[in-house]
Amino acid sequence: MSYKRGLLIFSIIIISVALVYFLVQMEQSATIETGASRPVALPYNWIGNITQKQIAEPSGITYHPTRRSLFLADDSGSVHEVSLEGRLIQSKGLNERDIEGITVDPSTGLLYAAVEDDEVILELEPENLAIQREFRIGRNFKGEQLLRKGGMGIEAIAFVPDASHPEGGTFWIGNQSFSLKAKDEPSVVCEVVVPLRSTTAKQADGVIIQAYKMNFIDISGLAYDAQGDFLVLISDTTNLLVELKREGTILRQYLLPGDEQEGVVLDGLGYMYVAQENGAIIKLADRRLR
Repeated sequence: MSYKRGLLIFSIIIISVALVYFLVQMEQSATIETGASRPVALPYNWIGNITQKQIAEPSGITYHPTRRSLFLADDSGSVHEVSLEGRLIQSKGLNERDIEGITVDPSTGLLYAAVEDDEVILELEPENLAIQREFRIGRNFKGEQLLRKGGMGIEAIAFVPDASHPEGGTFWIGNQSFSLKAKDEPSVVCEVVVPLRSTTAKQADGVIIQAYKMNFIDISGLAYDAQGDFLVLISDTTNLLVELKREGTILRQYLLPGDEQEGVVLDGLGYMYVAQENGAIIKLADRRLR
């Protein structure tokens, strides 16, 4: 075989391999895009409503890994601790603050509750639900007011731990909106840095460092999926559960069972809990693939 012919055959092989690789990448990209744009049925096993004592209009839920219990916020400004079997452990009113979401920093065990319209995060001691500190979130990001005064306000919150971060991690908040029009209040998810470690002041400010506008309305709940390292958003009006990477890419959308879903959390043990406005706490065996 001549040198030129051998070189030609080698070149054809290289081009063929590159073409196959390109086509495979295109197919995978199309598959991911289709999965992200078309909601499919959420894979789960129904465990049931674990509620033993009804909580009026829950607005948020989180799982406490140390206490192995659930904490819920409600529209009246109260926080409740509930066992995984649904037994009420403790309740406390927080001066009728309009609390719309709750989360936990797993490294300290402290709770953080989001106050709607005030755009404030309250730090709570889990033992007695006493307020320790208060952090006010700036409303603007890159010259745009994302959290409008008098608007729908913060409806969801999740803490994403990061041992390498100077504050131990960052918060993600969901701003509720029922419109996708450019002139209206945005349906947006924001990453917020709060001085959890760098100050001991009773009152301090937090700042938005990243924001992603969503293509669906009514963000009602937010959680962090540590196993997949992405955010889980739910929408009450559209009955959606959305997986969102922290750089803003939507991974998958699922049709969420239930009704009036106001909060969602994963316990890291394979279960998902959804708090509904009618007082139900729905427990599901999570069958999503990550």
